[in-house]
Amino acid sequence: MVAVTNCRWAALLVFLLALPACAQNFNFNFGAGPGFPLSTTADFVHSAYDLVVGGGPNLRAHIKMNAEFMFHGIPAKQDIINQAGLSDIKGRLYALSGNVMIGTSAGGRKGAYLIGGGGWYRRTLEAKQTVLQKGTVCVPFWEWWNVQCVDGIFPTDVTVGSRTVSAPGFNVGGGLTFGLGESRANLYVEARYHRAFTRSVDTVVLPLTFGVRF
Repeated sequence: MVAVTNCRWAALLVFLLALPACAQNFNFNFGAGPGFPLSTTADFVHSAYDLVVGGGPNLRAHIKMNAEFMFHGIPAKQDIINQAGLSDIKGRLYALSGNVMIGTSAGGRKGAYLIGGGGWYRRTLEAKQTVLQKGTVCVPFWEWWNVQCVDGIFPTDVTVGSRTVSAPGFNVGGGLTFGLGESRANLYVEARYHRAFTRSVDTVVLPLTFGVRF
């Protein structure tokens, strides 16, 4: 048992010692920010937010590969919701992409880069309708949440439909980096155009991302 424990600690020590060397050969990033619909997409949804996380190998000092996951909200506009006679319509866009980055500077300096690639996009839609539900006692809790309850009947939202579509797509954009002292880490701000070739209407968004890359 002692030997097994010692082996585990030794493996952990080797892993920690290898991190700096690994960081020299790979890059990682995570960020978030506002996201904006473009083209026909803007006719149906309004601005939301995006989240990204990624990483990949460094091919050269200024050429990097990056595999990235992106989440982008695409909530329906209120007039679209009203026309459909629903209480809410929520949309989400997920993406897995492989990208090439050119021109990224090392830590400690300002720099700029271009990024682009392709991948697979998944768009989901969830529609809700307000219905009157019976059998609940009208307690002050509901009033605190601004829910009108009369004689044990109160309105609640239920999902009445959902739809998921997947399609290939591409992205292209660029960003600026700002070094953090003597470390390899950089703050970055990035704007990237994404187009997914979803059925009937392409899904087009432009996330503005603020994050850390190291």
